[in-house]
Amino acid sequence: MNNIETINKDWDFVIGIEVHVQLETESKMFSTCEYTYGKNPNTLTCPTSLGLPGALPSINEKAIDFAIKFGSAVNAKIHSSFSFARKHYFYPDLPKGYQISQFDKPIVTGGIVPIWWNNKKYDIKLTRAHLEEDAGKSTHNSSNNNSQVDFNRSGAPLIEIVTEPVLTHPVQAKIFIQRIKQIVNYITISNAEMEQGKLRCDANISIKKKGVKEFGTKTEIKNINSFRNVQKAIESEIKRQHQLLENGHQVEQASLTWNNEKNTAEIMRVKENADDYRYFPDPDLPPVTIKNSKIESIKEILPTLPFEFENKWINTYNVKPEEAITLASTRYIASYFEEMIKHNVDPKNASKWITGELFRLFNEINIPFDHNRILAKDLAKIISLNDSEEITTNSAKEILRKLFDSNKSIEAIMNEEDYLSSTSNNIEDIVNKVLKENPNEVARFKNGEEKLMSYFIGKMMKESKGRISHKIISEELIKKLK
Repeated sequence: MNNIETINKDWDFVIGIEVHVQLETESKMFSTCEYTYGKNPNTLTCPTSLGLPGALPSINEKAIDFAIKFGSAVNAKIHSSFSFARKHYFYPDLPKGYQISQFDKPIVTGGIVPIWWNNKKYDIKLTRAHLEEDAGKSTHNSSNNNSQVDFNRSGAPLIEIVTEPVLTHPVQAKIFIQRIKQIVNYITISNAEMEQGKLRCDANISIKKKGVKEFGTKTEIKNINSFRNVQKAIESEIKRQHQLLENGHQVEQASLTWNNEKNTAEIMRVKENADDYRYFPDPDLPPVTIKNSKIESIKEILPTLPFEFENKWINTYNVKPEEAITLASTRYIASYFEEMIKHNVDPKNASKWITGELFRLFNEINIPFDHNRILAKDLAKIISLNDSEEITTNSAKEILRKLFDSNKSIEAIMNEEDYLSSTSNNIEDIVNKVLKENPNEVARFKNGEEKLMSYFIGKMMKESKGRISHKIISEELIKKLK
């Protein structure tokens, strides 16, 4: 049992998450300036994103549509009237000295994000989701005491998703972040690649003794940039707070940063309250009003969501939760599974072949799942041939691999070699050969050691290269031996 689980015996963990998702729009949040990841530093800037005097912001309508899409996906309240505010704080890559965000009138409030943890479903409540602009990016070189700022990202559109303090374990927090990435991928508002900084999160953490209702003093870890580090950073802070409280000290409200090299969260500054940001309505951006018909039209085009697929498969097809989670991991895999069902493949069998054999082939060459590499109808045909015992499981796997590695059709592959069990006209010859080469085992079998049947079947399978079914082999063996 690791240290976190030991602490969790006597202490409750209270975790809230703020997820920042960069939206895949063609321009920035408050200007027509382009933002694309990976361009040369400071080549995608404009007076507004640089905070130059006299530059005025204008709202990106596509970003509003994307926020409505997300709010609809998590069954939240979408507000037809909302406003923007200025959030003041100093940061070297924040050119205006403030960030345009939303404060008391966000576009989205409430909502539920369902997750699975330890084979149990949890509905994670959201406080809100609001629109804001991103800051630039600072790069620090400690060897020559030098820092550089790239303002390309400055002004890029973000949606910040804030949970209630309802998460109770670091692993649960990691699963929640993964679910957010999955949702925004499904509804195509962001690719949310963490290594590109398109999904980042802050974690608020406090601990309290079991049975105590009042929350402990919370701290916040800023800008965690990988799923693994979400879990590690929260675990690190739980251990730090636990050590302080066990030694009779108090936890101070503070902002921390995750040091990946040292595997620990380090205090950046002691933080007071949100009032320090001195929010006030942005005078250059009037309140926004959108028609309810627009909200409804966006809701209507939402795709089936991952947790909707999971519920359907678990309840309708009796698929295990862990299998449903894997099959719904991307919208491409989910659609592929649904297509397999349309071809009358048993759902559990389809799941086994997709997550087993097909995933193995993609993993071997280290590429993501591609639904066009093996068409669902082709895999369904291979499974059907195998289920009807026209081909063996070994033959089915071999045909699938050849189909994966070539542009040939199933028919062409099967015509090249004799895969059909029913056309294997040399079964009797193979049986006679195996029995002739194993006279001692034949004698033992006839003397009552019937468990040797599996021995003979194994020899037959090897001799036939796995292309004759167990059933046919068994029938022929029994005729010869008995």
